[in-house]
Amino acid sequence: MSHFLDNVLHLPEYQVLNAVEKEDGLHFHIDPPAPIACEECGTVGESVRFGKRDVAFRDLPVHGKRVTLWLMRRRYSCRACDKTFRPSLPEMVDDHRMTRRLYRYVEKEAFNHPYAYVADTTGLDEKTVREIFRKKAELLAAWHRFETPRYLGIDELYLNRRYRCILTNLEERTLLDLLPGRQQDAVIRRLTEIKDGHKVEVVSMDMWKPYRNAVQMVLPHARIVVDKFHVVRMANDALEKIRKGLRNELTAGQRRTLKGDRKILLKRAHDISDHERLIMETWTGAFPQLLSAYDHKERFYHIWDCINRRDAERALARWIDEIPPGQKEVWKDLVKAVSNWHEEMMTYFETDIPITNAFTESINRLAKDKNRDGRGYSFEVMRARMLYTTKHKKISQKTKESPFMGRAITTYSRSLPDVEKNFGVDLSTFWED
Repeated sequence: MSHFLDNVLHLPEYQVLNAVEKEDGLHFHIDPPAPIACEECGTVGESVRFGKRDVAFRDLPVHGKRVTLWLMRRRYSCRACDKTFRPSLPEMVDDHRMTRRLYRYVEKEAFNHPYAYVADTTGLDEKTVREIFRKKAELLAAWHRFETPRYLGIDELYLNRRYRCILTNLEERTLLDLLPGRQQDAVIRRLTEIKDGHKVEVVSMDMWKPYRNAVQMVLPHARIVVDKFHVVRMANDALEKIRKGLRNELTAGQRRTLKGDRKILLKRAHDISDHERLIMETWTGAFPQLLSAYDHKERFYHIWDCINRRDAERALARWIDEIPPGQKEVWKDLVKAVSNWHEEMMTYFETDIPITNAFTESINRLAKDKNRDGRGYSFEVMRARMLYTTKHKKISQKTKESPFMGRAITTYSRSLPDVEKNFGVDLSTFWED
């Protein structure tokens, strides 16, 4: 019987003395191996037993049942050094009173299930699960070092009912980090941690002043660019104000129809189909102020088609001067925004490549997909899942810059390993999981 029980546990160092099944799971009484030498002085053959007691250790669940190992924990006294000790336990994590295999299981499952679920299935305390997860996440964070981007994106993500700050590598289209909030102090701390911060040339962001303040404080050399999609979105908001202002002039049926047609009015002129154009012309023909607002919205979009800053400055100035009569109040918020963020907007026209945070919409979709079954996931789990369990974009460098010749390149010899660069979480692989 004892031999059978030993095989059930697969812990060859231990002798299984007894087993019993109770309502709370399976219980095994086990005896650990005797020490070969004193763990204080190392003397062999001078250790004698000096008291014992049963200590509960958790093990992997079996057939959905919790498993408790009642380990006969003995103390020993060494006749050579006159000290007492408890021998170390093979295959056990003494600090957490569990087997190593259960510890590894919790490390993995804590990334895939809420803490409460893992605690309930294993019989562990939820705080213990959280602590194991935290240690694993810290280890992964230390292991995964992402390359400092030339073009850094700072945006926000609505996750677990709060706005979070996200950092991205715009050039490589990768995710670098996800912060619990978007407060200025938190962003400053994270930017300060960036290795080789001087390599960041451009930072793209929405019109959130704490982001700008943080970058100006930590990365004063970097040029700031306002993400154009956050700006042009305000033009659509102004058009919506005009549409909603027409409700008093419409019948109930017309209001419902215009509300249904709002998406057409928000489209760019070149994206509207022939059928949609007929619908739009019906409304703009009946309400000239709607037509003038739509045309003014389109003119604002066209500013971003300019090929240099000078042309963009002129186009923006004309756009402000030619706001349709009676609509200054409607466009006031946008005019104020382009005034407060004028330099950051115009910098868009001076960069080598178009700098926007548009691709971060992919991250929003990822978060929703990852969180669909995760009601109860903490932010820390969601962050770790996104950063450490999704494929990273890595490139093996077969060449290295010479420290003596600037940008001159020297090739590695065949005997040296390739240097791997990790650019962050590869967004193109999010939906392959």
